[in-house]
Amino acid sequence: MDNKPLSNTEQQPKIYTIIVTYNGMQWIDRCLASLFASNLKTHIIVIDNLSIDGTAEYIENNFTSVELIRSAENLGFGKGNNVGLRKTLNEEAHYAFLLNQDAWVQHDTLEKLVQAQQNNTDYGILSPVHLNAANTALETKFAEYAGPDNTPNLLSDLYFGKLKEVYSTQFVNAAAWLISNDCLKKVGGFDPIFPHYCEDVDYINRCKYHGMKVGIVATACATHDTKKYSWSDIKYNKQLRLNFIVLELKNINSSYRSAILVFIKKSMDEITSNLIFRKFKDLKLNISLLFSAITKIRAIKTTRKHTIGQQAYL
Repeated sequence: MDNKPLSNTEQQPKIYTIIVTYNGMQWIDRCLASLFASNLKTHIIVIDNLSIDGTAEYIENNFTSVELIRSAENLGFGKGNNVGLRKTLNEEAHYAFLLNQDAWVQHDTLEKLVQAQQNNTDYGILSPVHLNAANTALETKFAEYAGPDNTPNLLSDLYFGKLKEVYSTQFVNAAAWLISNDCLKKVGGFDPIFPHYCEDVDYINRCKYHGMKVGIVATACATHDTKKYSWSDIKYNKQLRLNFIVLELKNINSSYRSAILVFIKKSMDEITSNLIFRKFKDLKLNISLLFSAITKIRAIKTTRKHTIGQQAYL
């Protein structure tokens, strides 16, 4: 399989698409085929995180032009993507396009994202609109990100048919991100302090610190067959809850000392409330989270200093 050449311009940017896979057989055909059908050519790099369902072997046998990198361990989302982001910088590609294994794009998605970035160079990250697996509605979480508090005017303009090229957003998840070379040079890669989840929020925090904007291109679309999580899944997931704590403590846009004080006060208030109302399951979890966070204080302080510099983790 080969990419289609760009039809309307004589020169096209060098784009590296980075996909981190782990047991992705149910999606990989559709994901990769959508990139091969793209109007813009893209070099595809797949970092396989030790899949046990035959994903790596299938790619190797059926997509010979894909650069497959087999990891000797499960690196997770952030560290896995960093492998591809380093190659993007070292080989002087103009853009990195991060695409989840459970996502796929339309033929003009990359073209619209690149054109929007070239017209709006202050944006370090641009994302398409995320549709659900059936392409019948906005993906559930994306619908929240598209709301007025997070992405002003997008839904209103969409309804009234007066879309702008780019909408500035506080957050959009990394299922489909176009990252400019300039952004990579300033911000770097994902912070490995996050084993899984929250690394994209942290990356956007760092973009803001380095003066790079994040946007949504409303005329570009990608499909994301994501798993839905309930509040109970999050509430009692210790690692995920710890990630949220680390995220707040290492946000370089705010005072470290203030973040520590707020965290301690909030933790003590929750523990006191758990005792008063005899919520012993929550009490055990909150005490455990407090001590786990305390053990990470030195590492958080170190990584805050590191992310102030350019090309962090790359």
